[in-house]
Amino acid sequence: MVRVEGPAFAHDLVRSLDEASAAVSSLPALGPSADVSVSALTALVCTGSTPADALQAAAELARQAPTLEPHALALAKMPGPVEGMWEWHITMTVSSRDPVTGEYGGSTHHADRRR
Repeated sequence: MVRVEGPAFAHDLVRSLDEASAAVSSLPALGPSADVSVSALTALVCTGSTPADALQAAAELARQAPTLEPHALALAKMPGPVEGMWEWHITMTVSSRDPVTGEYGGSTHHADRRR
């Protein structure tokens, strides 16, 4: 099952970005070898009654939206809708291509990028 959050989503995103930006701006200079940045990525939550079900939902979502680039996956065991039941959540952080440049936003692992 894939859940889509209601209208509070936009307010939550703006509040989170504001708080993260304020925290980053209050940091002292970290020097030439460290940096902190703020980015807005979409977090999709796929829910299943087992870890395999949640992973399957995430895989199906990735198949249905091939333009989304996953950046991170997190697995969590959460209390279910009924007392004593548990469900599994896969939170998949994704971004999509910029329509102008064709580039993906956010960081992801790329083995061929040299530093």
